[in-house]
Amino acid sequence: MITTEDVGAELRRLRKAAGQTQADVARKVGVSRANLTQWETGRYLPSTENARLLDDHFRAANALVEMAEAARSPAAGAGGARTTGGSLLEVFRRVGTSLAEELIRDGNGRPVGWRHNLQKRGAHTTLATAYGISAMVVVGEPYIDLHAVVEDLYAKRSDFGWRGRSEGRRPEVTAAVVGALFQASTVLTAGEGLDYLERSLDDRSRTRPFLLAAALRTAVRLGPDAPLTRRLTDDLLAARLDFDGVPLWGEKKEEILFSPEPSTAHTARALVALRELLRAGRGSDEVREAVDVGTRWLIERVHPDDGVSEDLALAQPEGQPDVRVTIKHFTSAWVLQALAEAPQVPVARLSRALNSLWERYEPSRGLWAWGSGDLPIWMTLDAVTALRAVALAFPAPQFLPPSAAE
Repeated sequence: MITTEDVGAELRRLRKAAGQTQADVARKVGVSRANLTQWETGRYLPSTENARLLDDHFRAANALVEMAEAARSPAAGAGGARTTGGSLLEVFRRVGTSLAEELIRDGNGRPVGWRHNLQKRGAHTTLATAYGISAMVVVGEPYIDLHAVVEDLYAKRSDFGWRGRSEGRRPEVTAAVVGALFQASTVLTAGEGLDYLERSLDDRSRTRPFLLAAALRTAVRLGPDAPLTRRLTDDLLAARLDFDGVPLWGEKKEEILFSPEPSTAHTARALVALRELLRAGRGSDEVREAVDVGTRWLIERVHPDDGVSEDLALAQPEGQPDVRVTIKHFTSAWVLQALAEAPQVPVARLSRALNSLWERYEPSRGLWAWGSGDLPIWMTLDAVTALRAVALAFPAPQFLPPSAAE
């Protein structure tokens, strides 16, 4: 069994054997030093493209590519995830094949991206393409060559990052794009990504846990010690509300609340971002306490883990009215990610979230569907990210839907 840490250890061994520093290798291969550090410490795997570049640099005879692909397999850390009737690896292969089939190409056959709803016809969008790239990174990349898609997405940047379908600042879009580009390619440096992320934020973002959590998760990956990361952490902690003496996250922190209740989806999203900070070794005592309190609440309370929606008001350029965007959350997927690193999670709680996640799976398509039957690409990304997190964290839960395990 090859792990992410094994890949990092081999990369570090090759570098030291060559007598080179991280800065030397990063410069010659064309990646940031932050990327190389994350790969060597086992936090993330290099993409297939980057693994090939490293293999060529060290003349490692494709060893790093093979190790990275072995570690990228969801079965590598799943323990008991394999069953007699199927495996997570097979599910992930189906996802990769389906997403490759849904990839939109221009008149010359060049891949350009994905549409938001894979059930409908239409043009590709910036946000959907970012989700598609990230999903391909999770399930493994041999299904398509991401190079052209990455270049096209990077070219869509503006002064305020990436805007999606509407004008104005879109922090959730920029966070998704920066995260996807940073994971899948070398076109974006950590500093550039942090700069775009910061410029996408506005004062209203500080009242929205969803926007703060999305931005923080990406910022931690780019620079756990960056000033922006620290500010986002403080803002996310400050965005909690007091619910009967328990500080948790609601839909927003404003005087007039659309839903003045603690939110399972928003609490889980916030916990995922804060756990990313703790994993990077940068969490304070306040962060640890917030994670502990939120995790206990997710475990002990009976919450519906089905999807929820919220209306998000987005500020537009001066003189233009605000735009309202409906944001949907795949709650069970975020609950699973939030609980993946928590100690002593009851099997019943984990199973409830897993069952909710699999209820939305469409085996014939290899994708996840919203209650309306739509196939939003972000839902499949959330699902495979959650399944991989759980597979790496727990020894033998029931990962697969009943039909696949029989």
